[in-house]
Amino acid sequence: MHKVYITGIAGFIGFHLAEKLAMDGYEVEGVDNFNDYYDPQLKHDRANILKDKFGIKIVDYDIEIIPWAHYLEGYDAVIHLAAHAGVRHSLENPQMYIDTNITATQRLIHACEHYEIPVIYASSSTADSDHLNPYAWSKYVNEKQFETSKLLSSGLRFYTVYGEYGRPDMALHTFADLMSQGKEIDIYNEGDMQRDFTYVGDLVDGIEIILEYMLNQPQENQHEIYDLGTGKSNELMDYIECLEDELGRVSLKNYLPMHPADVKSTQANIGKAQSLGYSPKVSIQEGIKHFADWFKGMYI
Repeated sequence: MHKVYITGIAGFIGFHLAEKLAMDGYEVEGVDNFNDYYDPQLKHDRANILKDKFGIKIVDYDIEIIPWAHYLEGYDAVIHLAAHAGVRHSLENPQMYIDTNITATQRLIHACEHYEIPVIYASSSTADSDHLNPYAWSKYVNEKQFETSKLLSSGLRFYTVYGEYGRPDMALHTFADLMSQGKEIDIYNEGDMQRDFTYVGDLVDGIEIILEYMLNQPQENQHEIYDLGTGKSNELMDYIECLEDELGRVSLKNYLPMHPADVKSTQANIGKAQSLGYSPKVSIQEGIKHFADWFKGMYI
């Protein structure tokens, strides 16, 4: 079976992807930086599951300085998920996003070109927006970096991914934490927002489908962009109501104006991914139930 190297392997999506690929017979290894952007214990929990269940080797290294020559030789593909995330946080710390999302990515591209390794990388739905924050324009730059490289590569625009083991700074986890403490949740644009909410299990299925497609292609310089979402846009208030139902709580709501880093609505165009077999199935009701069951077991 193929050997795959995942950057950001102990992150939210990286963890679920590594678990899925390992269960399907791939040989998986990866790298992550166990920094304190959020509680590093959650990353360690994910990493320990991957090590204990599948024997996956994970290197603790900053991708800005990792000596790629020692790690990438012999791999059939790299899946590059490591990045600083968070559109609002990026307004306050733009240099972090330049150093990690752009400069470190260029170092990885150079190494993969040397070994002629195809790359799947995480872009974002924000890359196809007005680039109102450093996170958004760093992901747009990533697409241009790979487009002009010598690599066979695919950029995946993720749409509001949620699920178990999600980051504590993500909206669903933040809402659940505040609701469980009886505190107010902040709701921007007075609640008039829509998102293509994508359950992480559907997302990693899509990544694996695109990986298999790339591994069976002629190895030539080609760059593709795929949207990975559900193709539907749901109301933010419906999303919150589903969480309230699962937690058995009615939240206190603090309605706020539109945040300058936000967009009002997102919706993926998944036709290209569907042509390869991608078929998201999990509704927000089902996906939030999975998340809430995990959250209650972990934190309540």
